[in-house]
Amino acid sequence: MKRNLIEYLVETVKHKGANTAIIENDKEITFNQLYHNIGVLGSLIVQKSDVVNKPIAIYLPKSINCVVADLGVMLSGNAYLNLDVKSPTQRIENILELVQPEFIITTRNLLKGIETIFPTDKVILIDEVDFAVNADNQALLNRLEERVIDTDMSCVINTSGSTGTPKSVALNHRSFVDFITVSDEIFNFSENEVIGSLSPVIFDIFSYELCMLISKGGCIVVLPENMAAFPIKILEEMQRTKVSFIFWVPTIMVNIANMDLLTKVNLDTLKLVWFAGEVFPTKQFNYWKKTLTHTKFANLYGPIEITLDCTYFIVDRDFEDNEPLPIG
Repeated sequence: MKRNLIEYLVETVKHKGANTAIIENDKEITFNQLYHNIGVLGSLIVQKSDVVNKPIAIYLPKSINCVVADLGVMLSGNAYLNLDVKSPTQRIENILELVQPEFIITTRNLLKGIETIFPTDKVILIDEVDFAVNADNQALLNRLEERVIDTDMSCVINTSGSTGTPKSVALNHRSFVDFITVSDEIFNFSENEVIGSLSPVIFDIFSYELCMLISKGGCIVVLPENMAAFPIKILEEMQRTKVSFIFWVPTIMVNIANMDLLTKVNLDTLKLVWFAGEVFPTKQFNYWKKTLTHTKFANLYGPIEITLDCTYFIVDRDFEDNEPLPIG
């Protein structure tokens, strides 16, 4: 049993180093490149502050850089906290006051969004990091072995905050390791999953997609958030990159059903669809199930505090349009 998520990545890099890890539009990065880059960033973090189990904020759009930042933070023995670059400054400030991150990782052009609310000497500009230098990943791994335990934080997720004040939830390595183990036993993921990643980086769904990346060597296809306004573009990108697995909130799936878009794009590689976070109206779900007859669908449910989800229902029978789908 793994003690932390980085242990999965070491195995994946060993066996799949030359494979593509992330696709972002016309950009790609292999697992070898990814591992090197997170080693450079992780070393930089440790040089600046030799701490473990501290939150480090990431103020970046969904991108290869964001994945490098998240995993670099984990390799340094700390927990990533993804912030929404589109959030009002007041919300960002509220989160920073609550969590008190050790650093913020961002880019030069995004700095103006936080420089008035966070000390600039605690900012790491990822676009100015020299990734051409050598990375001593082994030293970082030895440090993890000595100083990090399985119940240390891997990430911090902020809820919307029903009171208007964000609530931060710390999720640990052990809970993700358990979720990976159980979900793999149930769904028997292949060794070459291609993940159509649509959720914002602040969602726990994105954290699970990172788990798929590092534990199964799955390739993450970044589906840019601006594509949500053009669902056909999302499906065309999924077709181009041969996406095999998605974990989505149903809203966009309802729109796709209402516009009858699944008949316009061939998604024959899409084998598994998870959905969670809200009710999927059965009429629109039936459109997906009847159109994608080769695909398995599962309805998941759970509060963020227990790490993602705690119940699931594989939709293995027909439902009338007016029947609710079970959550398991």
